[in-house]
Amino acid sequence: MSLFGGKGGRDDQARALEQEVQRLDGLSIAALAAEVMTKAFGPGADYEDPEEEVTVGGQNAYAGATVEGITPTMAPGGTTKGAEDGTRLRLQRLIAEGLQALEHAALVRVQMHTAMGALDYTTTRLGRRVLAEGKVAQVVEADARRRIAP
Repeated sequence: MSLFGGKGGRDDQARALEQEVQRLDGLSIAALAAEVMTKAFGPGADYEDPEEEVTVGGQNAYAGATVEGITPTMAPGGTTKGAEDGTRLRLQRLIAEGLQALEHAALVRVQMHTAMGALDYTTTRLGRRVLAEGKVAQVVEADARRRIAP
């Protein structure tokens, strides 16, 4: 790694991010959703305890998790700095896909804020319980099976 995090360090970070995106892209939707849920809302995460910030149409835009806000959490080293835009966008699409699966399984819900017309996500009571029990992937998988059952 270069002194003071020079170009060599950025290249290493970019490669690590590309590898992480490839790994995430290879996961089942249930496993991807579980990683997003754990890293965004799990113990020690930025959006762990939304109790005080949950809104329904309130003024406090970005009170909950956004795809953009979750992105560094999912990136190795906590940053996408130095990464190509395409890699960063691939990661954000994967995060959005995980959030959609979590929403379909009723583990998160979208919040709309009137101040900026902004959307973000917060956990539901069920989501917090399932996360605490370590059963996110199972619940998402069961929801997906239910949706495609004949």
